[in-house]
Amino acid sequence: MLEAVLGSINAERVLLFLTAREQGYATEIARTFSTDLSPIQKQLERMERDGLLINQKEGNTRVYSFNRAMPLLTR
Repeated sequence: MLEAVLGSINAERVLLFLTAREQGYATEIARTFSTDLSPIQKQLERMERDGLLINQKEGNTRVYSFNRAMPLLTR
């Protein structure tokens, strides 16, 4: 559905997951959509690099969430 706008089904999956759950980690997102881990990790890294997402480490796991400082996301 959003793939045409986002350019990637995995970008759509990341955004849908984080919209529904507010935070998550790569393995959890990949498992939810029964897809490979690597493309999900790449999308998370790209979105973080572009400022849309932030992450915080919980043990050895990077948990991603939306960057609320983004003007698009402020409420």
